[in-house]
Amino acid sequence: MTKRRSKGTRALLEEMGDLGGFAETMTEITGAGLKVVDIVLDRIRPDPAQPRRVLPQSIRQEFLAGHINARQALERWEAQVAEEATRNGRPRPDWKALLERNPEDRSDDTGVDAPGIAGPEEELLRAIVSTAATIRYGGQVSPITVSEIESGNYYRIETGERRYWAHHWLNTWLSEGFDQIQCIVVERASPWRQAAENTSRERLSAMAMARQLATLLLDLHDIQPDYAQAIPNDWYRQALQHRVPRGEGERLRAALGGISRSQFSRIQALLELPDAVWELADRHRVEEKRLRYLLKIQDDALQLQAMKAIVASDLSAERIQQIVERGEFDEFVEGASSGVPVSRRPAGPDRLVNNWSRLVRDVPKTDLDQVVDQWLLDEKPDDIRKQLSTLRKLLDLVEKRIERD
Repeated sequence: MTKRRSKGTRALLEEMGDLGGFAETMTEITGAGLKVVDIVLDRIRPDPAQPRRVLPQSIRQEFLAGHINARQALERWEAQVAEEATRNGRPRPDWKALLERNPEDRSDDTGVDAPGIAGPEEELLRAIVSTAATIRYGGQVSPITVSEIESGNYYRIETGERRYWAHHWLNTWLSEGFDQIQCIVVERASPWRQAAENTSRERLSAMAMARQLATLLLDLHDIQPDYAQAIPNDWYRQALQHRVPRGEGERLRAALGGISRSQFSRIQALLELPDAVWELADRHRVEEKRLRYLLKIQDDALQLQAMKAIVASDLSAERIQQIVERGEFDEFVEGASSGVPVSRRPAGPDRLVNNWSRLVRDVPKTDLDQVVDQWLLDEKPDDIRKQLSTLRKLLDLVEKRIERD
């Protein structure tokens, strides 16, 4: 049973209204007289066609198939993070402390955050827990949007899947008071509203952007997902066979974040990559500029081996281009699989440690305004705030070490 509420509707509409390019969609929502209602979590299902992936792929498939429930999905995710942390020589996260940390508290986080670099699974689960903490202390500001399925017995999420999983996390850890979530029930789900939220929040991975592009392009051709069965990646690949209808190009590119025609073509081409590459690229958030060179490799198995090596060695786009264009990939993959480094370029954190002094020495010679402009172009404001917080911690640590020495 649902309970009507009025709080939160305006917040959602204002948030969506600020996205731009969706005036006709906003008119549809605001003109329908929709209200916010509380719906029990167990009556809500994620959208299997959602371009942004929240759960790890193996867990997502089990959950969508009905083989496990939400609590079990989160428990498996926790287990994966624990295994990942062990491989990285890092203690498992203190989820209880993270959930109890008030997001408004700007004090030192070193007592909560484990040392070392978090892996991709931990980063994604931390985002869910962070959202859960925000909801716990500040309430749910924006309702999720859902549409009725199975004659109104259940609802499918249109926007807000991360808030949905954050509520499940709260319900698992705190139980009382978090078994329902505020929703706006829309008559028909819209991939365009879904795209608006996806592109307005945390930046989509390259493969999520490719799925988003495919979903919108197929919608323009009246091709919808068949929810009666699992939605394979081949459903998105149909977009490779369709052109943008005349007069719809600007609207479509705007919905994808205002990308250019050339960016559109490069992102669409990623749909040709095999499923296993999609999964790795998704979880490690590998950028399009690094993935594009894999399309020049004709063998699927070799593409996957190359993808694994790229993730393991954190190769730059320039290095990948060099290897592919010189035809060195056989040797490269053999070296990566045997543990012999092919590139002298250190991986991930080591590269930063080794190059930090050189980077800092170059700062006085650099146009700082240009650095700021490029930083704001490359990253979303929330990501920059997190990076600034980390830099402040680094500077404080350096000053303490200097004084001590």
